[in-house]
Amino acid sequence: MPKKKHKDQVMEEQTLEKEAVAAKEAETIASDNGTAKEGETPPAAETPTLEQQLEQARQEAAQNLDGWQRAAAELANYKRRQEEQQKLQRDMIKADVLQGVISALDDMDLAFQNVPAQLDGQLVGWVEGFRLVQRKLDKILDEQGVSVINTNGAFDPNLHEAVSHEDSADHEEGQIIGELRKGYQISNRVIRPALVRVAK
Repeated sequence: MPKKKHKDQVMEEQTLEKEAVAAKEAETIASDNGTAKEGETPPAAETPTLEQQLEQARQEAAQNLDGWQRAAAELANYKRRQEEQQKLQRDMIKADVLQGVISALDDMDLAFQNVPAQLDGQLVGWVEGFRLVQRKLDKILDEQGVSVINTNGAFDPNLHEAVSHEDSADHEEGQIIGELRKGYQISNRVIRPALVRVAK
């Protein structure tokens, strides 16, 4: 009886061994089918070469440089716009402040146009004192970049205001005949247009 039992055990062990070997072979076949052979690298898992890495780094550097240049250009444009706006605001403030000076100069111009031809000694000194004040006011305007608008030549509606259109044998049509009141400008901004007579 014990010998038979031993034989059954041996048969059972042999069966188990065969099953284990078969399972191992199946596992090996599945492993060979799913993975590359030893020493081979799958194409998908291939690592980039140094040249490819260098090219990628160059592309990234070019993109970064382009972005930096765009940002620098936008900043420069922003600063330029801010400076232009600040200059325009300064000119507007100057124009408002200098309107009073210009008005005073108008009154002086009118007074000097009506100075009597004959003056005694005391009046001459008085008139010269006013001329000195006028020159000081003109200097203030000059220092602030204010210039008198030219009224010689053709009429320009951006700079001149026509008070009248008159026939003139000495002037062509559209030419300025005479100035009634000075005009002033700061750079290209007109503070006040010149009042003129225009030939028709």
